[in-house]
Amino acid sequence: MRALTIGRIQGIAIRVHPTIAIVLLWVLLDWGRLSGGGGARLFGLLFMLLVFACVLLHELGHAVMAMHYGVHVHDITLSVIGGVARMGHVPLRSQSEMAIAVAGPVVNVAVAAALTPLLALAGVLGGYAGPGGVALALLEPSLVGLLGGLIAANLMLTVFNLLPAFPMDGGRILRASLSSMIGRDVGTRIAVRVGQGFAALLALAGVFWLHSYALPLVAVFIAVAAQAEWRAVRIESALRRMRVGQFALWDMGGVSPAQPLSYALRGGPRDLAVIEDGRVVGMLWRNRLLNELGRGAGGVAVREVMDREFVAVDVDDSVYDVHQYMNGSGRWAVPVVEGGLYRGVFTIDRLAHIYRQVTPHPIPGLDPGSLLATLDGWWRAAVR
Repeated sequence: MRALTIGRIQGIAIRVHPTIAIVLLWVLLDWGRLSGGGGARLFGLLFMLLVFACVLLHELGHAVMAMHYGVHVHDITLSVIGGVARMGHVPLRSQSEMAIAVAGPVVNVAVAAALTPLLALAGVLGGYAGPGGVALALLEPSLVGLLGGLIAANLMLTVFNLLPAFPMDGGRILRASLSSMIGRDVGTRIAVRVGQGFAALLALAGVFWLHSYALPLVAVFIAVAAQAEWRAVRIESALRRMRVGQFALWDMGGVSPAQPLSYALRGGPRDLAVIEDGRVVGMLWRNRLLNELGRGAGGVAVREVMDREFVAVDVDDSVYDVHQYMNGSGRWAVPVVEGGLYRGVFTIDRLAHIYRQVTPHPIPGLDPGSLLATLDGWWRAAVR
């Protein structure tokens, strides 16, 4: 199911996943039955909406701190399992990652602190007998119950997110601390194992102590997400070690700007570097080439339709950095140079091939080729 965009904050798209309806439906069905009456249902809906607002503030804390460190934040999505801020990349500096991870829980602590004086005032005006009386009114359909419930919810969000269960905030803080001492790869592996250990404890506590299925489901989510993060870090490390010059295609040396478009079609339609005196002067994109040929412009010189606003990468640039550029710019190919001279072109197809080689197989014997082909198709559709 596709998340719905409900607005933007600081240029960040705020999305709501339809699974939130599960929580709201639960409130309508159970809250009134347990607490009594339609007023209790309305109170429950208001409380849950405000809790999701606190989750949104938590994710905005991560997002604002990430943007401070130059990380692009695509969007924030709220769903039945909480919120997720989707970012372009995670900074390698441990201090930056730690600051981004801490920012979310700090926001929740700030919200709880801001609501505490309001709760005290509401308790005094309502005639409640001290903190004990206020605690007994927690989540009752009243202003005191609402404020008390929100303070408790924010403190629970803080404690839960600070558990050292990777990839939660506490796990990321642990990874950042370890990375500064023993390196990112080893630090991630240890944080993942600690996170999976906590997941196992949560599952056991849910089954044998609380007799609830909620904690085992959360534990499965943590364990799977931690393993996925570990795979992603391993892939990133492998791509950072690879030089793009190793995988550049010579592709007949590109095409001259004086040659006709029909000549550029030799070998099939593809993205071509335009070369003059051994240097890249432009890019001839496949879509533009096919469009011009479809209009009968086969005799037009390449220089008339080539893209002069291109970015060339060096043979010693890492495959990871080039991938980030291609992903951010929406380009399917980039020219590769050495000392200013053309050495080949690096394409999305080459990138997909590299991914197939470095991606750890979660199941022995499983060929991820079809999955990568599907993802490649989605990527092309997204940047078209």
